[in-house]
This record gives sequence, structure tokens and C-alpha cells, in this order.
Amino acid sequence: MELMGTLAIAGVLLGIGIPSFRGFAQNGRLTGAANDTLVTMITARNEAVRRQSRVSVCPSSTPDSTLAVCDSASVKGYIAFEDKNSNCQHDAGEDLVSYTAVHSEVKQGKNIVCIGFASNGFRVPVAGQPANARAVYCDTRGTGLAAGSTTLSYARGLEVVATGRPAVTRLASDLTLWAGGGSPVTCP
Repeated sequence: MELMGTLAIAGVLLGIGIPSFRGFAQNGRLTGAANDTLVTMITARNEAVRRQSRVSVCPSSTPDSTLAVCDSASVKGYIAFEDKNSNCQHDAGEDLVSYTAVHSEVKQGKNIVCIGFASNGFRVPVAGQPANARAVYCDTRGTGLAAGSTTLSYARGLEVVATGRPAVTRLASDLTLWAGGGSPVTCP
């Protein structure tokens, strides 16, 4: 009888704990993707100042490879590299500065193909791209409000403004604003 009671209590605790753990893991993946990309952006900006040359960041389908190249359609990660010829492509002989890989369960929407940082740390304008570069990281929960919150979204957003300063946000109002306008960024 005691064993049955113990098993019943264990069953109830598992029934409550497993869904919470799933949400915890999903939040960890989203936070990791946004923060790892933020670190890549900060590293690229710092390296541009340190090296006194242009450093660019672009999406890549093989970000963890030393031979990684830019792939505008990729959502697998980003590479940062010294862009000696300022063409926003990782060419032979250009140093790979940093990279980040995005978990396969994380979806990503972005309004940029390449971000370049000048030797003063400011963003270099790239023709045809918006002034503020943005990316949204989400999962099956989308950009809806997080459980128990009135202002925070499940999704994470990364923005690099014209001055070159990158920042991560979870504010639902920011992500809603990004979804409208001239170069919308939404959860795919």
C-alpha cells in the first residue's frame, strides 16, 4: 500500500514536472541562440576596432567550419570574419574571428544578409539593407506572451542599430513593432 502511494505521488510530480522542464529547455535554446549571436556581434565589433579594419558578420550553413562561407538563406548560424575586400563574403585569406551555431529547433527570421563593422565600431551601411539589423528567434510557441507575463514574449529578438550597438530583447512590444514597417522581421 505504501509503495502504491509513493508511485502515485511520483506520477503526479512527473506529470507536473515534465511540461515545466520542456518549457525550461525551449527557453534555454532561445536564450542561447540570441545570446550566442549577440556575443558574435560584440566580438566582431571589438575586432574591427582592434584590427582597425572592417569585420563582417553573415549567416552561414556551416558556421563551425574553418572554410565557412556566407549563405543568406541559412538559419544555422553566423560567422564573423575580417572582410579585407569589403564584399560581405568570407573569402580565402580572410581570418574567421568568431561564429555561432543555432540549435535546429530554433526558428529564425531576419532582415539582414550582412552586417559590417568599420574600424571605429560603427555599422557600415550595406546597400539595400535597413538601418537597424534585426533577427527574431522563436520556436513552436511563436512570439506570443510568455506564461504569466504581460510584457515578455517567448521569442527573443536581436537588434544591431546604426551605431553598431547590439542588444537582445524579449519585450513583446518591440517584437510586434519589428513585425510591421518597411522591413518586417517575424517568426517564420
